[in-house]
Amino acid sequence: MDAIFALAVLLVVPISVRFPYSLFALIVGLMPLLAFWFYSKALIIEEVSRIITLFQLIPVFIVMLSVIFLNEVLDVQKYSGIILIVIASMLISYKKSRGEKPFSSAFKFMIPFGLIIATYTILEKHLLEFLDFWSLFFWIVLGAFCGVIFLLCFAQPRKEFTQTISIVGKRTVFVTFIGEGLYVIGKLCSLVAMSLADVSLVSALLGLQPFYIFFYMLFLSHFLPKILEEEIGKSIVVLKISAMALMFMGTWLVV
Repeated sequence: MDAIFALAVLLVVPISVRFPYSLFALIVGLMPLLAFWFYSKALIIEEVSRIITLFQLIPVFIVMLSVIFLNEVLDVQKYSGIILIVIASMLISYKKSRGEKPFSSAFKFMIPFGLIIATYTILEKHLLEFLDFWSLFFWIVLGAFCGVIFLLCFAQPRKEFTQTISIVGKRTVFVTFIGEGLYVIGKLCSLVAMSLADVSLVSALLGLQPFYIFFYMLFLSHFLPKILEEEIGKSIVVLKISAMALMFMGTWLVV
């Protein structure tokens, strides 16, 4: 569905074609397909508010990759921030219950997800030196679309896709389209932000997401529990708020 929005961009904005950067952007566009496989696995087994908090692993990985590939030396403050974010990520993933593992199994899926998205973000920042954000958006979405078409060349994914479309109905497809539209807006905003500021600063602002998701989940669980059920006990709420506070503090130290 993102390809629909990319086509709309093509119709209204001039798209740059610069070899090899446009081709490289196509390839980079494949990375979210792999990343969101891990994210989807985590989403199946865990609450969305716990998972979204683990998004804060992404700026940690971005800082680490910057050290490796850009030879940046971090000070004690930034390393302290990284430690706080990691501790908060583990805290939000902690589940105290008998007979179950103490930490959510979603954690093992969110680590590769965060690493892939961090690499993807750094490559986007690099490509913005050669392509404007509209062009980069177009080529990345086109790359992801090509990846999806490639997957549909295989019988099993194609069968599952057609069965899913026939089952969910038009309403779900429409809601998915709206959701993808919101994602596209967010993606364009992030590219604009990265074209104006350091990628570490932009990625660190992902720390705002847990707050949005957390309060959305509280609202839905209280007023519309049939749509989405979330643990909202006192101890759980205190745990999540504490973890998010640690993440904000760690993010502030990192940037």
